[in-house]
Amino acid sequence: MWQRWLLLGLLLFLVPWVPLFTGTHSSPAPVVVAAGERYSGDLSTFDQPVIVLGEVDGDVTSWAGSITVYGIVRGDVVSYTGAIELDAGAVVEGNVLAIAGGITIANPVTLQGAVIGIEPLAGAALVASLVNVLSGQASGRRWLPPGSNALITGFVVLLLSTAVTLIWPRRTAGIGRALRAAPLRSALVGLLSTVLILLAMPFLLGLLTLSLVGLLLVVPLVVLLHLPYVVGFTGIARAIAATWPPAVALRPPLATVSGALIIIVPLVIISLVSPLAGMLAGYAIASWGLGAALISRGGALPIWRDAW
Repeated sequence: MWQRWLLLGLLLFLVPWVPLFTGTHSSPAPVVVAAGERYSGDLSTFDQPVIVLGEVDGDVTSWAGSITVYGIVRGDVVSYTGAIELDAGAVVEGNVLAIAGGITIANPVTLQGAVIGIEPLAGAALVASLVNVLSGQASGRRWLPPGSNALITGFVVLLLSTAVTLIWPRRTAGIGRALRAAPLRSALVGLLSTVLILLAMPFLLGLLTLSLVGLLLVVPLVVLLHLPYVVGFTGIARAIAATWPPAVALRPPLATVSGALIIIVPLVIISLVSPLAGMLAGYAIASWGLGAALISRGGALPIWRDAW
């Protein structure tokens, strides 16, 4: 019963913040390196477009913004979900990489490094979706109806949770028992783990961007970092299903599906109104399960109950 009250309290806490996440997002102003100007150091943005008319003595990187080079870049040019355009006369002394947006090259252009991503790379849709949600933008797949991203994400999470249960039925049940026995410790450990991951991400991404091979590892890293959260989410679904009376006891896969739907349906509804709020709520809930997985060593150890 306490799981339902905690979920209800979390949803009620998020409701007042919804207007902050649902405001309109205007196109950000581009960052321009003017003709004759020399920018010393690396130039990076999140969703602002970058236009290089002069010279950049370093790398030019953008997560979601486009990059247009007319001048000189003495380093790498990288855009994860935006497009890269190298106009006639441009000089790039490093590598050029675009994961999702593609690369357009006019002649003549001087390139001293490799060019990867003229066509979108494998895994580009996943990275683009994550970056678009973080920047508050709609998905670039305009042929999909509004709200379809939330439904697709919920369906994928449901499938992954079911798959995890089929692979580790006893471990996920153990995580659920740990969550019920120590909800506060699970929440604290899960929150601290998520904070540590967020603090380590800039450092890891910084190391990966030092080389072209490292840049290609960004997508696998993003996928691998989500696997523990899927396991934690599955443990929460098992914990919810375990609270039902014996008359409605289900086999592990069906128990996971039914428990997960109780979580996913409200999250999808929130995401239809505010994708960012839905994402934050989803990670908060999954972090709770991640904490239970950590304190029980993946559901292998029995956990004593919280003393408070």
